[in-house]
Amino acid sequence: MSTLQVCRSSLKVTAALISVDGRLFIAQRPPNKKFGLQWEFPGGKVEAGEGLQESLAREIREELCWEIAVGELFRSMEHCYSDFNIQLYAYWCSIKAGQLCLREHVAYHWACVNELREFNLTAADRQLLSHLEKLA
Repeated sequence: MSTLQVCRSSLKVTAALISVDGRLFIAQRPPNKKFGLQWEFPGGKVEAGEGLQESLAREIREELCWEIAVGELFRSMEHCYSDFNIQLYAYWCSIKAGQLCLREHVAYHWACVNELREFNLTAADRQLLSHLEKLA
């Protein structure tokens, strides 16, 4: 008898692919949150009644103090964790205004795509990275 992984809940999540001078912005999650101290492309959960791009701009404003322009969708994909699954929407973004401040994360880094495997990315972001590596 095979066991299938059953996901209990599903979340829509956005991620910002912010590129400056060929490097992508990643941020490290706080130790007390789910996936503590893992690295991620910043973003977050889409709230009820909110559009994907609107949600991403809000999350970046709240977490990083940046106003961003949300550009083209790079990839949408599903990732199943042991207790929930996410539908991840990753958009290319650019910084329009603001001074970086870490309200949610404990560290940040600008990394080339070929350096990102050196970071302990969340599983969903590792899956996204495999698509980014195909561009390089």
